Amino acid sequence: MKRTFLKHINLLFLLKVSIGTAAAILIANQVGLLYSPSAGIITLLTIQNTKKETLIVALKRFVAFAIAVFISFLLFKSIGYTAIAFGGFVFLFVAICLVFGLKDAIAMNAVLMTHFLIEQRIDLPLIMNELGILCVGMLLGIILNLIIPSKKIEIRKNQLLFEEDIKGALKTLSNLLRNKEMCLVQGGSTVYPSQEQEEKLFEQVDFLQLEIKLEELLQSAYEEAGNTLLNDTKYLVSYLEMRKLQLGVLKDIKSKIEEISVLLKQTYPIADFIDLISESFHEFNNIKGLLVELEQLKEHYRNEELPRTREEFEFRATLFQIVKELEYFLWIKRNFVLEIEKKNIQSYWGHGL
Repeated sequence: MKRTFLKHINLLFLLKVSIGTAAAILIANQVGLLYSPSAGIITLLTIQNTKKETLIVALKRFVAFAIAVFISFLLFKSIGYTAIAFGGFVFLFVAICLVFGLKDAIAMNAVLMTHFLIEQRIDLPLIMNELGILCVGMLLGIILNLIIPSKKIEIRKNQLLFEEDIKGALKTLSNLLRNKEMCLVQGGSTVYPSQEQEEKLFEQVDFLQLEIKLEELLQSAYEEAGNTLLNDTKYLVSYLEMRKLQLGVLKDIKSKIEEISVLLKQTYPIADFIDLISESFHEFNNIKGLLVELEQLKEHYRNEELPRTREEFEFRATLFQIVKELEYFLWIKRNFVLEIEKKNIQSYWGHGL
């Protein structure tokens, strides 16, 4: 329980917001701004999860500030510095922000506008004071987010570990086919396995753990993309989404393998091909060679004699489905290779790959 709780605490984020809010108040005090604690609150609200989010939200808040000052000037000057005037300001300001997608700027600017109500005036010096509070608070938040360390090396390491897990899963699937230790279906007779042999049919690949690892990798990749202002990290996200599709195909293949309760002689070439996929499974394999091998495998089965029994026909039909799933598995990667440009790979992992 304690570990789960600590896992959800981002220590870097806590340090950023605590140091940033304190620094913003001190700076605002140092330059003589009124209501300096507001600068600390603005810093807290400015620090988002990623650099891109921080910059986008900061721009929205500057636009919203100009709108808020304009509405405040009109209402306070015409109605007076009263609660009714401020209520009218909130009504108009919130409505405009919602219409123009400035929702993130509502709370911060509403707080700043209360200073006009407290001071019972809205003049250039006080407007500049509020602008100064906004600038100090947001500038501190932006600076703190810009120094977020890159997770590129960690993501790369976890990606390679995940791919080793996928290679292991492929090996397990090929073994699952081979380890159906019973006689071949030939001449209309089938010998069913012993209980011990049957247990081997259900050798498990922990796809749940693989899915959890992949989701964590994807989350890190999306955060890295958000924290990268100049480098193009769309490649990594697209790459992991491609692997996610392939993982789903492997789950389907495992289900089909478990439907086969006998060992056919046609099983061996498929198991060998899965081994071949496993041995050549890596990021920069363009899949062309494997697709050629797959066509040869399909041609081999076209020349096979027809099934002699209904049971053999059903099991061989399932094997055919597995071959089609393997073809889909390969084309997922092949289409990715065709769509992605080499410059995207180089921009993320560096040159010389």
